[in-house]
Amino acid sequence: MRKTSAVLLAAGVAVTVATTAGCGDSPEAADTAATAQIDLSSLDVGNLKTEPKVYGKVTSLEQARAVEAMRMANYIALPMEIDPAVIVAPPAMSGAVRLFTDFGSSVIKGRMKADPNRLNESIKGFIGGFVSTGQTSTKGHLSQELDNTVMLFDSEQEALAAADILATEEFGTSPENTVVEIKQYPAARAHVNPGEAGMFHSWIAVGRYVIATYLYDNVMSTLKTHDSEKLATRAEKSISKISAGLKDYSPPRLDKLMDSDIDLDGMLGLALPTVGIDGAQRGIPGVYTRHGGLHISGAPESDAKLFEEAGVDRISWQGDFVYRARDAQGAQRIAEEHGQVSKFFRRVEPPKNLPNALCKEYIGPSAYAVKFYCSVSYGRYSSEVAASQLKDVHQRVSAQYSILAKSK
Repeated sequence: MRKTSAVLLAAGVAVTVATTAGCGDSPEAADTAATAQIDLSSLDVGNLKTEPKVYGKVTSLEQARAVEAMRMANYIALPMEIDPAVIVAPPAMSGAVRLFTDFGSSVIKGRMKADPNRLNESIKGFIGGFVSTGQTSTKGHLSQELDNTVMLFDSEQEALAAADILATEEFGTSPENTVVEIKQYPAARAHVNPGEAGMFHSWIAVGRYVIATYLYDNVMSTLKTHDSEKLATRAEKSISKISAGLKDYSPPRLDKLMDSDIDLDGMLGLALPTVGIDGAQRGIPGVYTRHGGLHISGAPESDAKLFEEAGVDRISWQGDFVYRARDAQGAQRIAEEHGQVSKFFRRVEPPKNLPNALCKEYIGPSAYAVKFYCSVSYGRYSSEVAASQLKDVHQRVSAQYSILAKSK
């Protein structure tokens, strides 16, 4: 990511594990001293911030474009809403960076072979984009990947021109690319490549948006089989669901973006900013509704149920997650669920003087996974932090707890 990263984040390379997946009942969670009186001055927070931050209006057009991409995410259909089988979060390398304001972003580079410089030079009126992505299985050779990039433009004419440019530039990257028809959407531009079984690309302008669909069927790829009609049908479902959701979104025009507020209900200001401290945190800081926040969940299927039952309405992330629940009981439940141990997680001690934190260590097979996680709640807020070292995760959860406790 070129421009957006300079404004909002520094991207790392480690993998954050979906800590709610495959969890069983945890006796430790039941014994949590959730109502313990904590002396904030006794907590080891290192050099981390412990005060909530108040954000105002955006301070640059680049920042405003990124904020609008976040807002748009709240209206983009989740992968599992498009296809109920797509319930697994994507691999970190393709799913960590979701929003972008530049075609030199890893979002585009990871999904297209077209020259990003040519795209930046020729496409006009681009405001920002967001990726809705997931897969059907954690087993790569058996999975189907469903990936939709939604891009917002200043006008319908610019969106229409951009869809044509994107499709033309990508189609020209290989003489073997073959045009495919999407029957329900004849205006869409789509193609497959005989040498890349299971892969499908399409672009369509819908009002001020361009929906770029990227599909990859690993079974087709492994077996070297081709079924363009089946892939086109999946693309139809994507376009239909995403178009329907975007009807409820009324984005401002480019000349009104500087009126945008960065935060929603102060939630971003409650998330401990650890992006850029080390390589364990990847992505762009943001604040979302419950629906939008599920895009960045490591376990979207289980979190969807948990968030509904706990009454979650806001989710923010700056390297650490903060969830706003209906009440204290809902927040505590989120902390307990996210703090559970399982086959690949074992319990580790909480930080000194913060006994109600639930901490665990990843002991699974991934050599690139972040190792340590802690969850804690305060009032109607719950938080989950991660770090590669136990001392770091202890300091982070202590600092995050301090921020929440000072948020009144």
